Formats: sequence, C-alpha cells, structure tokens
Amino acid sequence: MVREERIAHIAKHAAEQGLARLMMRLPATRATIRAAAASQSHLYELCGTYGEACSVLDRMRKDISADPAIIAEYEIICAEIETDVSRILLGDR
Repeated sequence: MVREERIAHIAKHAAEQGLARLMMRLPATRATIRAAAASQSHLYELCGTYGEACSVLDRMRKDISADPAIIAEYEIICAEIETDVSRILLGDR
C-alpha cells in the first residue's frame, strides 16, 4: 500500500512539473491547459510523461558522458508531446 501511494505521489509530481513546463513552452495555452488537464485524464497523464521526459533530458544535458543521439531523441520526444498537447487542446486529437 505504501509503495502504491509513493508511486502515485511521484506520478502526480511528474504531471504537475510537466504541466508547468508545458504552460511555459506553450504560452498560448496557459489559459486552458490547466483546466483541460484537470478534466481530461489522458492529457494529465501526457503531462506526466512530458515531465518525466524533460527531467531525463535535463539530467542528460548536464552529463558530459551522455550520448548525443539519446539527447536528440529525448528532444524529439518532448517536441512531439508538445505538438500532441496542442492538438488535444485544439480538439484535433
């Protein structure tokens, strides 16, 4: 039970970080993204995925031994999630 609560806490933290980062990266969505994430569980989960990907990317960028190809891959993943979120908010899923 404690492990499940810890996992839920980590997931919520990643989602909140991802949501905050998305609001910075997509300023035109700031007025709607928080409300949409609160009412659409798939969007909230996508925020979590974005938060986790951004955290990994940040760590790799600081690590001089990180593989540049993997860094580029994470940059693409983050950009694709930003595009997906924009489409969801526009109703284009």
